[in-house]
Amino acid sequence: MEIKKQRQVDVRERTEEVLVYLSRLTFATLPGHTRQVEEQLGRLRDLVSQAGGTQVRVLRTHFASLGAPDLVFEQEVPDLRALEQEIGDVVTNASFQALSREISQLLARTPKREVYEVL
Repeated sequence: MEIKKQRQVDVRERTEEVLVYLSRLTFATLPGHTRQVEEQLGRLRDLVSQAGGTQVRVLRTHFASLGAPDLVFEQEVPDLRALEQEIGDVVTNASFQALSREISQLLARTPKREVYEVL
């Protein structure tokens, strides 16, 4: 019984240690189009930075399992409210909307978003 109580305390302590969140948007490109999408994600990185985003980077898969994304758009945020605000600021931008249409044509499937707590 004592072990279960200790584990519950440990889980709560870990939750309080979250200092930053990591948002990842993953992209699976059509064959032969990874470089184009990579360049367009560089433009997206600039738009997010202009909207106040920090710690924004684009990752290109070097080695991965079958089905893994080709590119990852990654951003660190202090809290989820900041992430929501930045997303709202970017998606209302006409440049983003045009960029999104361009990128969508080069993807094998819809991008997926994941948000992690950095412990």
